[in-house]
Amino acid sequence: MVTDAKALRSAFSRFVTGVTVVTTRGVDGAPVGFTANSFTSVSLDPPLVLVCPGNHLSTFEVFRNASRFGISILAEGQQHISNLFASRQEDRFSACDWQPHATGIPLISGRAAGFVCDRFHVLDAGDHAVLIGQVIDFDDACLPGLGYGPNGYFEQTREREAQAPPVQSTRASVLLDDGRHLYLTADQDLPTTSVPAGTSPLRALTAKLEAAKIRFNLNIVYAIYDEGPHARRIVFRGLTKGPQPGLTKIPTQNLPDLSIQDEALKALLTRFAQEYSTQNFGFYIGDARDGDVLPASER
Repeated sequence: MVTDAKALRSAFSRFVTGVTVVTTRGVDGAPVGFTANSFTSVSLDPPLVLVCPGNHLSTFEVFRNASRFGISILAEGQQHISNLFASRQEDRFSACDWQPHATGIPLISGRAAGFVCDRFHVLDAGDHAVLIGQVIDFDDACLPGLGYGPNGYFEQTREREAQAPPVQSTRASVLLDDGRHLYLTADQDLPTTSVPAGTSPLRALTAKLEAAKIRFNLNIVYAIYDEGPHARRIVFRGLTKGPQPGLTKIPTQNLPDLSIQDEALKALLTRFAQEYSTQNFGFYIGDARDGDVLPASER
């Protein structure tokens, strides 16, 4: 019997999903909504989808009894919308752009796709309800959808760019941690490989780590920056369990104190240590001296 709910939730989160906002109107006509990644297409004939509202929601009974509801699949760049509808903010719709469908069901503006559904069936399932809807109308903006996984939000466009064959000299590196330490090479650098022309950075780095018999699980891209006019570095995050051959483990909180000559690497490790302490990671893009840190807030 499963008794560790936290561990089970973590295991469930390994399944990477999209992000949606589910909406309807209350008995007073006011729009209500919540963030959900428990969205699934069920059938084409008839056209059915499902979402699973949790009974912890203040609007649980509204959705459980709704005769009609909407689903907005969020597009890349709409993390703030996801966070808004996952929060306890009272009037969420005043803080975002939305519009009513012809049926009156609210839908989020800028969405990747949207569906308006009539209630088809509702099934109670533990601490959630399975709400199955029959699609009566939909739209498709042909935009890439926002993704969500165990390390927070990710965007398909950036992932593809990071894995695309390089057009210049490229190095691929990994921030490899075990939950308390970061693993560096003997010269205090990240495990790194040069990326041959026509090879994806992810594939090249994977081959390098496997050849060195280093145990790893690469997940998201942490930084992409230019090291010079014709060179760039792509830094992935990865999980491991030590010890690892040829690598030295450094306590994460000690990273800012290392004597590293490469200013870009020192800045990256300092930022990683700061973000690790709060578990609020960002994505850096720029060059070795200046760039932008884009937030990747977790729900």
